[in-house]
Amino acid sequence: MTQQDISCGLEYSLTPDIQECVSEALQANYSFIVTPLIHPRFRRPYLPHRIPAGGFTRSDMILSPQDWTNRIVARVSPYLTVDAPSPVVQKRHEYYLHEELLYCRGLGVPAVMISLHSKHNTNLARILQTYQETSNFPTLIWTSVPMFCKRTLRNSEDLEDNKCDVAYDETWYWWSRFHQNMNWDKRVGVVLEISADLPSNDIIKRWLGEPVKAIILPTHVFHNNKKGYPVLSRAHQQLVVNMVERDAQVIVSGARRSNIEYYLQYLFRLWQRRPADTPMFSFARGWEDYLQTPLQPLADNLDTHTYNVFEKDPIKYNQYQNAIVKALADLQKKNSCQHSLDKESPTSNIIKEKGQGDSESNTKGDSESNTKTPVTVMVLGAGRGPLVRATLNAAEMTNTEVKVIAVEKNPGAVVVLAAQVRELWCDRDVTVVPGDMRYMNLSPKADIIVSELLGSWADNELSPECLDGASCLLKPNGISIPCEYTSYVNPISSSRLWAAAKIACLGDSQKMEKNLETLWVVYMQNKHDIAECKEVFKFSHPAEGIKNSEGETMLDYRGLPLTDNRRKTTVTWEVTQDNVMHGFAGYFDCALYGDEMLSIVPSTHSPGMISWFPVFIPIKTPLRIHKGEKIKATFWRCVDSRRVWYEWIVEVSDNATVLHNPNGRSSEMLL
Repeated sequence: MTQQDISCGLEYSLTPDIQECVSEALQANYSFIVTPLIHPRFRRPYLPHRIPAGGFTRSDMILSPQDWTNRIVARVSPYLTVDAPSPVVQKRHEYYLHEELLYCRGLGVPAVMISLHSKHNTNLARILQTYQETSNFPTLIWTSVPMFCKRTLRNSEDLEDNKCDVAYDETWYWWSRFHQNMNWDKRVGVVLEISADLPSNDIIKRWLGEPVKAIILPTHVFHNNKKGYPVLSRAHQQLVVNMVERDAQVIVSGARRSNIEYYLQYLFRLWQRRPADTPMFSFARGWEDYLQTPLQPLADNLDTHTYNVFEKDPIKYNQYQNAIVKALADLQKKNSCQHSLDKESPTSNIIKEKGQGDSESNTKGDSESNTKTPVTVMVLGAGRGPLVRATLNAAEMTNTEVKVIAVEKNPGAVVVLAAQVRELWCDRDVTVVPGDMRYMNLSPKADIIVSELLGSWADNELSPECLDGASCLLKPNGISIPCEYTSYVNPISSSRLWAAAKIACLGDSQKMEKNLETLWVVYMQNKHDIAECKEVFKFSHPAEGIKNSEGETMLDYRGLPLTDNRRKTTVTWEVTQDNVMHGFAGYFDCALYGDEMLSIVPSTHSPGMISWFPVFIPIKTPLRIHKGEKIKATFWRCVDSRRVWYEWIVEVSDNATVLHNPNGRSSEMLL
């Protein structure tokens, strides 16, 4: 859905003349109508073994095929209860439902709306799954659910204490269990009938994580303003905007308390007056909830289009530039202090007494020597040069002479770097070195190394392995930018993301199984955070080497500190609301240098930064969780000689998932 779009439909409880209803809705600029196919008073004979002698509804020829397939959402008779306690009623209603569904299939309507009346819907789910499996036409199932259960509200004894949340929870259970019985099918969505009184914020946020296809706005939730036009309360306005942002359509239903055009005009104005989109939302428009495979820039060479997207970030490289400015300033101070100490040292005084130059000439010579020694900055994984530009800008800002060495393994990017050295940086000290940073031994050593090797979950593009392998390029006590990064997760509910991951390779059961053991990069829109973000893995650079039993740092074959990037972390959360967990959202933050940070963690997100989407970490079987329970998740980062992979397992009370991705069987990062 684009920034200007809001799709609205008009519901008719009865359509004596369906042609007139469609014309009326279209003339008022509504996109579609919702209508029952069968008159509620129409008595149909129960003939399970015979074809009825006469039709049970109007002819489909009264509308064009285009109208049926684009303008009509067919509402199944709401009185049908195929899960009724009585076997007689159940069989009769099952026959009627089957009859209506077959007619909907013949009409080719884009969506069929059914109603839920209780938590008992297993037979309904069975019938609809059979209907979907035997249908060649991709009909969507819209499940109509009221926002609260009137029966529960009447039976509630203490409305003040529980604030009616029990009644609002009840209908969510109806939908959630029905969707679970449908195996979280992506073709099945919920249509939420908005009530005049809204529930607590937590309950509304939980609905925002469900695949809401549409919301029904009864006309009685509107009230007339001073000019007599229908308007909504502020709470309802915010709810409508939040739902439409997640691709929900709006259906106006109920008695006409005003001209039907006024409702639509008000909804259009409401959508246009919503707060301006954030830079990230504007950048990600059209990619909401679209799963992408994480990049592997170490194993694969990135193409120019990918570089072009990354380089558009208005914040990231400015933050890197600020960090390099501070690092160069600190090096200047450090060198200045060291120069002062050298002047005051006894050795310096002895040299002066022996007559090797007067004080003025020595000071001048030392100053010239200090300014003539450039600061060596190595840009590791330089790509097409954005960090080289940031380094040169920082050098100008601090009046520092720098020698920049750009290391890049991608042959295509090396061509671009070499061209910029010839054409743009010909008067600057910039050298391009092609090759893998892990296997180089360059001189002079770097005072500062700068890199942008982070993925959406911090270390998932193998920054630890790359920077540890390149540690021989950095002087002792040199500066690494970034110096530290941390990955985070929080449990989420999102049947849309889970279903999208499951069917990413539809038709191959083995690939479908692997999809639920894979990290996916995705701009998450239709999801609900069950709990807050917590830290998983942390990495620092330059990294400390592992120590032997005697406390001595172990060295590798090159004499460098031997590092271990394997990790294991267990994270726990307490559940504050009944929900269904489909996986985790993964984020990271990064300390560049000093107080300069980059973050995609929602609570600390760097304003305006667009370089990284979060990751979705699914679990194979969604877990139903209840208030007061604890979610315990264990993550492993595993490493061998040629690859890195993650494994994870989740426990909730007595329930536990299987171990995901054992031995990297479904997803891995190649070294």
